[in-house]
Amino acid sequence: MKHRAFAWKPYESATLNARRVLPKLVRDYFESGRKLDRDSGARDMHGFRLKTKHLRYTLEAFVSLYGPGLKQRIDSLRPIQNALGELNDCEVLLAGLRKKLPNAVRAHIRKRAGEKHKEFLRYWREEFDAADEDNKWEQYLTRSARVKPAG
Repeated sequence: MKHRAFAWKPYESATLNARRVLPKLVRDYFESGRKLDRDSGARDMHGFRLKTKHLRYTLEAFVSLYGPGLKQRIDSLRPIQNALGELNDCEVLLAGLRKKLPNAVRAHIRKRAGEKHKEFLRYWREEFDAADEDNKWEQYLTRSARVKPAG
């Protein structure tokens, strides 16, 4: 679902668009991540993985406006994307080959999926979403974009 508030305005500069839209994308991202817990299913986790990729790739387009501080923030998304990607790989493997896999292999893959689920939640809660991080991201994205000279 596209949010009207996230719409890019072609008549505004890249800097103004970034300062207006990126903080809202980040706020939405943090709100979505906080809804996930140990009981979240594979579909929800995969949806958040896609949201992480979307945010990361969108932010990468604006590194030249923000500089190395944005690159560090983007890098902090990688562990989320990696853990959720590996979790999704396990779920896809189980769904596609469930009856063809020996019980021991299925058990191993389920265990691995559980480990990746826990890894994501631990990183999210203890590192990524700790100490008012959402507000720090929003403030950074609102204030730190540099205006590029024309030409």
